[in-house]
Amino acid sequence: METNMQKAILSHLNHVERENNVKVLLAVESGSRAWGFHSVESDWDVRFVYVHKLDWYLKVNEGRDVIEHMYDDDVDLVGWELRKTLRLFQKSNPALMEWLHSPIIYRANEVFLSRMRALEPAYFNPIKTMYHYGSIYIKHDKRYLQNAAYPLKRFLYYLRGILACRWVEERQSMPPVLFIDLVNGTVKEETIRQKIQELLALKKASKENDLKEVDSSLVEYARHWAEFYTERVGTFRPEHEKTSSEALDSILFDMVMLNTNH
Repeated sequence: METNMQKAILSHLNHVERENNVKVLLAVESGSRAWGFHSVESDWDVRFVYVHKLDWYLKVNEGRDVIEHMYDDDVDLVGWELRKTLRLFQKSNPALMEWLHSPIIYRANEVFLSRMRALEPAYFNPIKTMYHYGSIYIKHDKRYLQNAAYPLKRFLYYLRGILACRWVEERQSMPPVLFIDLVNGTVKEETIRQKIQELLALKKASKENDLKEVDSSLVEYARHWAEFYTERVGTFRPEHEKTSSEALDSILFDMVMLNTNH
């Protein structure tokens, strides 16, 4: 059964389609709710991919390729046009890759989603992905973690970036979106996994900006691996072959024609 928020989000997506004369191909939750460490105060970060009708693509000057709308019920909608999406996919954009594996899907054209997921191994760039997640934990360390206490979500963002680097190094694939799956796939020590579980429970029960101190052994564990991957990223050079855009061109054509003939 749909929750009230799911119904509201679906209504917002319908509104976006009508107002912009587009078709939503995929709409998912991103951020802390998709990762599994949100609180009751967390916003709803809905991300979506949309396609125009054929005439939009037959103009000399390209139109705006992003739709953004913040609703009064704390639903933040951000959508990327299909051609922009495919260009970013070709460049192995980590944010987009996360959208394709979000555990919370509001709307999906199953043909589009399955074709994109099937092409992911051909376009996934482990080097770029490790740099992306490395920049996340470095940024959070510098901005937020220099004090004795800080919002727990900042430490979880920090730890998620570190563990994602570990996943990429060991498996050379996109890390799981759900944080607990990432933890279970990278953290070998049972005591550390337990402390992370306790931290997640505390985060969900706390307000977004409550200042807390994180268990010292967990901080020490994270610092150790942060230092390791800060050095490792410079030498991590697995083979990566560029793939042509032919398969993506096919998706663009098929989805545009499907929307145009709808």
